[in-house]
Amino acid sequence: MPMRHVVLLAGALHLGCGGGGGRDASDTVEAEIDGAPEADAEPDADVPETPLDAPGDDADGTDGGPGVCERLGLPVRPWVEAPDDASLFAVAADATFETLDGVASLRELWSGCEVLMFVQDEPAQVDDWAGPLWSRDVRSLLARSPRNAHWFFVSTQVVGSARLEALAALQAEVEAALGGMSEEDRAWWSERVHYLPARARDLPGWLGRLLGSPGWGVAVDRFQRIRFLGSYGDYARYDAAHGWFRANLAMAANEVRYYNFEAEREARLAAEDAVVVRLFDGVEISDPGWTGVPGYAEVELPDAATMAGFDGLELDLTLACIGDGEYGDCPAWDYDVLLYLCDAAEPDRCDTWLGHWITTYHRWGRWVHDVSGLLPLLAGGGRRRFAFYTTQPYAVTLDLRFVRRGSGLRPVEAHPLWSGGDFDAGYDALHPPRIVAVPADAVRVELATVLSGHGGVEPENCSEFCDMNHHFLVNGHDNLRRFPEAGTESDCMTKVDQGTVPNQYGTWWYGRSGWCPGKEVPFHVFDVTDQVLLGADNTLEYTADYRGAPYPRSGAHIRLSSWLIVWR
Repeated sequence: MPMRHVVLLAGALHLGCGGGGGRDASDTVEAEIDGAPEADAEPDADVPETPLDAPGDDADGTDGGPGVCERLGLPVRPWVEAPDDASLFAVAADATFETLDGVASLRELWSGCEVLMFVQDEPAQVDDWAGPLWSRDVRSLLARSPRNAHWFFVSTQVVGSARLEALAALQAEVEAALGGMSEEDRAWWSERVHYLPARARDLPGWLGRLLGSPGWGVAVDRFQRIRFLGSYGDYARYDAAHGWFRANLAMAANEVRYYNFEAEREARLAAEDAVVVRLFDGVEISDPGWTGVPGYAEVELPDAATMAGFDGLELDLTLACIGDGEYGDCPAWDYDVLLYLCDAAEPDRCDTWLGHWITTYHRWGRWVHDVSGLLPLLAGGGRRRFAFYTTQPYAVTLDLRFVRRGSGLRPVEAHPLWSGGDFDAGYDALHPPRIVAVPADAVRVELATVLSGHGGVEPENCSEFCDMNHHFLVNGHDNLRRFPEAGTESDCMTKVDQGTVPNQYGTWWYGRSGWCPGKEVPFHVFDVTDQVLLGADNTLEYTADYRGAPYPRSGAHIRLSSWLIVWR
């Protein structure tokens, strides 16, 4: 069904609070990276969406066969003429330039589902200590790149002969990589790798301006928007002498993966039948002193009768950098940001949890995730107040998306259970059993948790980087949450296709205990319908341990929100 995108009321003030953590690198890991993608933001209203079967410039294929987008199963978005604007997220204007194979233009190369990637030999964000970025990793880049990417390589060298020498060396690396591919792949990528002999800053229009300053790589994403390429730092290349991670050209493929994720997400949202209530509209919020002073929004929700027609709820959050760029303007650390619902009768009491996210290292981010089980908290509709906490300064845009999915079921009760606390020997004592009556006419019953571990000391820097056991018992039936990915080198990077903002300027790759920098903390649901007694009281219990025993040290902390949710 088509989406009804209605902003009922916007309102906001400012200020906020949060928390999070990073990991100190100590070991050099000799391994190759394996997977990730890049940032987000809302598509420009001037870029029209077209259906999958709409013709683009290359929709029919140059040989009368299927076009690129049809072969890849991707929707077509026609090229839009736009003014020459070098702003981040501006619609990219066309640009024509020389390649070693002749003249090319962005518009001519755009078949309607492309990502256009411009990579320099010495981009400004690479402090590599080991030669130009192109000097290795070409094979890995092409192996990890989604097939809808075009790669443009352009040198920053001042002298023309030096640029041609750099391009010739790169061509040799590419040819070697192509030689190890199948005939089909070799033909595909031969048409999608381009060498530009001009100096990067001398390219026409916005391209040259951005490749010259700030001097990072740039891209045109699936919505024809201008994007910056992030950090090339590779978790497997820690350099103890420099105290940081050497670059890997293949990291650029993460950006393409993320742009594809964004396009898929936008298509899903556009297909929803949703009413959108905007809480914050690009409002600057921060609370740098951790004083607990949030940004507030008061909005008018649909009335109770209308609310009863929704069976889904999503939170749509964008944290934008204040200023023009990402690195240098965006906040540096991975901290918590939190959304709370204020009490209807006491609007100054704002302690009902609604959402939890972890910020990026120096990058924009947008996240949309499902919290449908919390719809009963808003069932009364009408005027409500919300509180948003962030300790770092962001331009915050936040929507509630009330969705009609036609599932035939909707959540009608959300019983709060336990919150978190300091993870030490006394943790379980803070979480006594709960007794919850489940109505006889319940059709589905869920146990929902939002769970993450932060801080800690040895062993294993719990609770951020250790795998703990969280036991949620319903009438003696154990529903276990654990995080075996915690402490791994690349788990958060492998989740770029699921929405982790890629190529952040920090240790974003590592697996954590229930969270990733640059991602929402997920609303995880157990279906416990078969574990409850309908029309009776039910006993719910919660304990947590580390390797089967209480955690022996202090300093670790668990963030937890949990509910028993009844659907009918």
